[in-house]
Amino acid sequence: MGSAAPLENRITTVFPTLSHAHQKLARLILDNGLFVAFASAAELGKQVGVSNATVVRFCQTLGYDGYPELQAAVRANLPTYVHKVQQIERKSARVRTENLLQRVFEIDAQNLSDTLAALDQARFWAATRAITRASDILVVAGGLSAGPALYLAHSLNVMGFDARAALNGGIPLTLELTRVKASSVLIGISVWRYVADTVAAMEHARRIGATRIAISDSAVAPIAQHAAFAFQVATNGAAHSLSLTSMLALINAFVAALSFTRPKQTARALRKIDAAYRRGKLVLE
Repeated sequence: MGSAAPLENRITTVFPTLSHAHQKLARLILDNGLFVAFASAAELGKQVGVSNATVVRFCQTLGYDGYPELQAAVRANLPTYVHKVQQIERKSARVRTENLLQRVFEIDAQNLSDTLAALDQARFWAATRAITRASDILVVAGGLSAGPALYLAHSLNVMGFDARAALNGGIPLTLELTRVKASSVLIGISVWRYVADTVAAMEHARRIGATRIAISDSAVAPIAQHAAFAFQVATNGAAHSLSLTSMLALINAFVAALSFTRPKQTARALRKIDAAYRRGKLVLE
């Protein structure tokens, strides 16, 4: 690892090999750069429940001489962190004087731009090919991520894939996981407060050799660490909640790519579904 390697690259490169304590430090540093820029090593350790010595060893694992050098790397990006904080602070004031609708759409437009810029197209197409080869597909999510997961599973189904969604943990998810095999694809979706059941499902799929695809908001999200293909989406929101616009855009990109990859199968599946809807009088003419 070169001495000039950006901090985020250093962390994401070694993250799978880090201890649990070091992974907690890594997530804190990537997600709370402004705090790290001014905190002492002891304060940083206290945030995640580790010792000062553990913080120093973590810095050395990343190739830094110690905490001051890592902190300097964080501070080098401080204008970016400060800009983000200033954006947040301005939100409430702007809402009073500017059109709220315009602000929401501006943030989502930026989310879309950031997500596209970070998207590895080679990885995207490799994941698309893996889905086309799968014997079956299980989409696992919970909480905020359940809606996009249901939409993805439905979209795959109408294109003729053997796809299903598991949106509840416990026994329902356990039963679904018994059907997962090495030829399956498991797609895990989780953002912000990562759902333990989704992470456990990814771990299970990894153990049995199934292909894993992760969609999350962080390169070091727990589900990303168990994925063969991990994708990161921007989720900044105009208020307290996250925005899922970029996540849905990425899912739409997968749906479009799969449709064009196997056009005959997709057209045949859509015709069958349309005929079934009409026979059952499920749609208005």
